[in-house]
Amino acid sequence: MGRFELHCHSHYSRGTKIPWEGLPSPSEIIRFAKIRGLSGVAITDHGNIKCWKEARGEAEKQGILFIPAMEIESNAGHIIGLGLTERVRNGLGVEETVEKIRERGGVATAAHPFDMRGFGIKNRINLVDAVEVFNAMNLDRISNTFSESRAMKAGKPKIAGSDAHSLDMIGIAANNIRARDLESVLKKVKKGQVRFERNYVPMGVVMEWVRERFIRSYGDILLYVNRNYFPPKAWLAKKMMRRFVLSRSPFWDLLGGFSLSMSTLYSWFKLLTYY
Repeated sequence: MGRFELHCHSHYSRGTKIPWEGLPSPSEIIRFAKIRGLSGVAITDHGNIKCWKEARGEAEKQGILFIPAMEIESNAGHIIGLGLTERVRNGLGVEETVEKIRERGGVATAAHPFDMRGFGIKNRINLVDAVEVFNAMNLDRISNTFSESRAMKAGKPKIAGSDAHSLDMIGIAANNIRARDLESVLKKVKKGQVRFERNYVPMGVVMEWVRERFIRSYGDILLYVNRNYFPPKAWLAKKMMRRFVLSRSPFWDLLGGFSLSMSTLYSWFKLLTYY
């Protein structure tokens, strides 16, 4: 039985307002996965496959399986292509995205389909091969519960993903699969022969990831604030950001917990009223 990470990001996953999204390099991910006892890793960077060459080479050195993959932004939400032979471009419809993934030898999985940010494909999960019903970064928990119930109703195979953006997140929600090579991993995923570990990313790890993102993106954020915020708001934003990146006060963890509580209430309201 092997343990596989099927959703994580390297520094090739970039944000917009905060450019640094994924923090580790592809090689760092593979080496850390080996330490964590993983048998294989799918690095699912947003919209690109730049990590493939480096990750594949490091995986050969470490003796673990590299699963070529990416997270594609369809026009209705995010879809992960596992086991791809080449890139699938963003912006296509769900059906066309799934078709392109399959043409490239991959398995189409719905990433966090009902997450509260609205990045999932929601009820279009009937079009994919498998559904990520447990995402370790869906800290509201309700999104995962809803995803699993909808996947069961649709009769879709289920997987999990850590959605790791830092090293400490990798392997938190691993998939246990009786497979050793890429072909058998993909086959087991499509058949639903996967057992997964339901662990959420600790709030402290999330806060450290956010802080490091701000540190690495500091200049870009200042530029954005100066260009888009009126002076009093810009002054406050820069003051709060400076305090956040320099402080290790428990206040920030408490603030994060409060924000999570509010997000959970919002998620309940959104899911129960919209669906």
